[in-house]
Amino acid sequence: MAAIPSTPQVCGARPLQLLLAPSGQLSHDGQLRELIAERRDRQGANVELWYLRPVVLAALLPEHGAGQEAVVAADPAVITWLQLRFGGSVSTAVLDPQQLHNRAGGLPPRAPLAAVTL
Repeated sequence: MAAIPSTPQVCGARPLQLLLAPSGQLSHDGQLRELIAERRDRQGANVELWYLRPVVLAALLPEHGAGQEAVVAADPAVITWLQLRFGGSVSTAVLDPQQLHNRAGGLPPRAPLAAVTL
C-alpha cells in the first residue's frame, strides 16, 4: 500500500468556521462589535471568536480576495447565528487560533455617528 503524502500544517492550525461577506456587511452598524465585546466579557479574552478586517483576511486567506471581511469561530452555531443576522457565506478554513489572537484580536469598527440636526 502506497503512503499518502501529508500536507504540512502550521502548528496548532485546525478547521474553524468562517463567515465571509463584502466589506462593511458584517461590521457597518456596530452590532458585531457589541456581540464580540459581550462574548469576551462573559467568556474571557480567549473566546474563539475573531473579526478579520479585509487586510487581515487577505493576508491569512488570500484566495478570498480583496473587499471581503470575515468572522471566524470555533463554534459552528455562532457562525450560523451570525449568518442569519448579517448574511454572508459560510465556509471552513484551517487556521491557527494563536495566530488569530495575535492578528485579529481587535474589535470591528464602531458604528458611524448619526448626523443629527436640531
